[in-house]
Amino acid sequence: MLSILALIAAVTSESPAPVEEVQAAIWYDLEVNAMIGNSNWIASLWYNAGSDETANLHIRDLSCRHHGGGYRCSFTLFRDGGVATTLGEEAPDMLTCEADLMRVKGEDDKIELGVKHLPPLPRGGHSRTTMHCKDARKA
Repeated sequence: MLSILALIAAVTSESPAPVEEVQAAIWYDLEVNAMIGNSNWIASLWYNAGSDETANLHIRDLSCRHHGGGYRCSFTLFRDGGVATTLGEEAPDMLTCEADLMRVKGEDDKIELGVKHLPPLPRGGHSRTTMHCKDARKA
C-alpha cells in the first residue's frame, strides 16, 4: 500500500512544463534550423515564410506532459497571412507539431529547456530535431 501512495505522490508532485521556457525552446529550434530543415523541412518553410516579420508567427494549443525525464509537447504553429511561397515551395500557414524537450546546456553553460536532438545519420550532416510537424489542413 505504501508503494502505491509513494507513486501517487511522485506523480502529483511533478511540476507542469514551464510555458515560457517551452515556447522559447520551440522558437530557438525553429530559428536555428530554418535554413537546413534538420529533419523538419515543413517547419523550416513555415518559419522562413514569416521570419521577416516574426510578430505574425504564433504558437497555439500548447500541451505538454512528462516524458522520459523531460516533456513531450504538442502544439500548433500559426502564421498570419495564409499560405505563402518561400524557397520555391509552398509554406502552409498552420502546422500541427510534436517535440521532445529536455534540459540542455545553453549559452553561458546555463541549463535550460531545449528541443531534444538526435545524432546525425551515419552519412553525416546535422543533428536531427525531435520536433516533427505536418500541414494542419492536410492532417
